[in-house]
Amino acid sequence: MSLGAALQGLGLVPLLEEPLARHGYWRIGGPAEALVEVGRLDQLAAVLALGAPVTLLGNGSNSLIPDEGLRGVVIKLGGVFKQSEIVEEAGEPVVLAGAGLLNAVLLRRIDVAGLGGLAPLAGVPGTVGGAVRMNAGTVLGEIGAAVARVHLLLSSGEVAILPAEALGFSYRHAHLPPGALITRVDLRLRREGLEAERAAIAHHLGRRKATQPLELPSCGSVFKNPPGDYAGRLIESVGLRGHAIGGARISERHCNFIVNEGGARADEVVALIALARQRVWEATGVRLEPEVHVLGPRSPWPPPIAGDP
Repeated sequence: MSLGAALQGLGLVPLLEEPLARHGYWRIGGPAEALVEVGRLDQLAAVLALGAPVTLLGNGSNSLIPDEGLRGVVIKLGGVFKQSEIVEEAGEPVVLAGAGLLNAVLLRRIDVAGLGGLAPLAGVPGTVGGAVRMNAGTVLGEIGAAVARVHLLLSSGEVAILPAEALGFSYRHAHLPPGALITRVDLRLRREGLEAERAAIAHHLGRRKATQPLELPSCGSVFKNPPGDYAGRLIESVGLRGHAIGGARISERHCNFIVNEGGARADEVVALIALARQRVWEATGVRLEPEVHVLGPRSPWPPPIAGDP
């Protein structure tokens, strides 16, 4: 049985050989063997049980999709995974947020409810699940600080619920079981300080608009900031502001952004990432670590620095 037929047998409607450049922020990438939106937990478990390679795309905001595309099943979460509910736990508000819910939508929902506490998600593109997986954050904090627990579908098909302390949140990282998919995140909210939080978010979004190249496709920040410094400053210091390879360019507005000026390929983005890592290492001894994830098999990642063991 073909993969498409197997997915149809689960009540799903796959898009076969769907161009993934349509689904990623970078507007880069080849086709998916089968792209499917999954809206229920039982369907998600059934897809895993097919035994085909599975890639969870999220909103494609922090991912580089290879030029050759992705084999197997590429999943986007819909249905119950885009729902949210605000409940009370020990007298405090908590939002139960599906992993496929857009961060911006969640922020609007809790603001309408007169609640706050999720300022670190302001301006972070993508979904709740993706944000928690990478412990997304800004100058306003990191989302891991608001997590109460995370609901997972393990590669075995079993369901698990992990408290925040089991995830070992650190800078742009959460420790999750290998192959686990986040299905829901329970986030602590607060009632106090809402006006101050709104003002801080507005200031942050205004500064973001003024300093980042939001008019061109990108994934946001390419590299994690090294301790005590900024990746963009280091890249600029080695003369790479505006440097281009093919259709990909290190932004002149913000050097920690690589933008697609039209027709850029994933291999061109990877070449710029490799060049920036090498130049910064040679000049400063700092190893820049990518924040962006490459989907599908790519070895090695990140691109090696000459002289690495």
